[in-house]
Amino acid sequence: MKKFEWRYAVKSGVQGLRRHPLLAAAAITTLALMLFLMSAFVAISMNANHLSKVAGQQPPIEITMLVGAKNEEIVELSDFLRDHTVVQSWEKYTPQQNFEQFKHDMGKDELWKDFDYNLYIPYTFSVRLMDPSYGETFEDEVMELRSVKEVLMESSVMELLDNVKHWTSRVGVIVFIILAVISAIVMANTVRIAALSRSREINIMKYVGATNTFIRVPFIVEGVLIGMTGALVASVSASLIYSQIVTRMNPDALAQSASEFALLPVAPVAATLLGLNLVIGIVLCVVVSAISVRKYARV
Repeated sequence: MKKFEWRYAVKSGVQGLRRHPLLAAAAITTLALMLFLMSAFVAISMNANHLSKVAGQQPPIEITMLVGAKNEEIVELSDFLRDHTVVQSWEKYTPQQNFEQFKHDMGKDELWKDFDYNLYIPYTFSVRLMDPSYGETFEDEVMELRSVKEVLMESSVMELLDNVKHWTSRVGVIVFIILAVISAIVMANTVRIAALSRSREINIMKYVGATNTFIRVPFIVEGVLIGMTGALVASVSASLIYSQIVTRMNPDALAQSASEFALLPVAPVAATLLGLNLVIGIVLCVVVSAISVRKYARV
């Protein structure tokens, strides 16, 4: 299409929305509601994923060796942790360090004056993983090493967040499909009425040699405008509400690093929601418009 044809298509598409403002408002409202609910599920899923990663690092995994483990066995575990790709950081604590910490916690050093810690207190290792989902596999790998007594992990929080992610994704998909169908029906009715109201104009254009593309594009432009508007309304609404939630639950979120146990900052979440909503909203409306105008405009 040439430049003047595109100008005509855009102008005609805008005029089409003005002819039926109530239908356009209904289509935008339905689409915005669908995208808003989808945004809520996406934001929850993003934060659940983020918090599950943090939960995998706080508190750390505690590895306890057998009492009296040999030096080469301690070195073997140290080398294993140093070379492991999933291990973010680790620290080794000697029996003496563990004993000193124990005395500090108890608060009565005189009771342990003649205590031989080498006979009762083992080496321990504190480990943080980059990927919490690797925890169980990591435990199995460590338990295969010599003189490892036990591996303690705080997995309840990670399991809860993994379940939240799982069910959020499921419910989000179901809600998205239902609202997408409703949005498509409303959008199809909008295009149908617009096409029927311009049927005489369409017939005249066909008689003078207008191509199918030239006739269809204005309706597709209407779909693009509805999709963009609905996406912007949903994104702004979701971002404002998310911002309020972050401010209430985490007042210093903007100053916190991504590794801290807090909700994600507003900016990356809002950017993700905007991009996702624009793509889904525009694509959905363009596809529905293209199919509907082909059927109802009889071109």
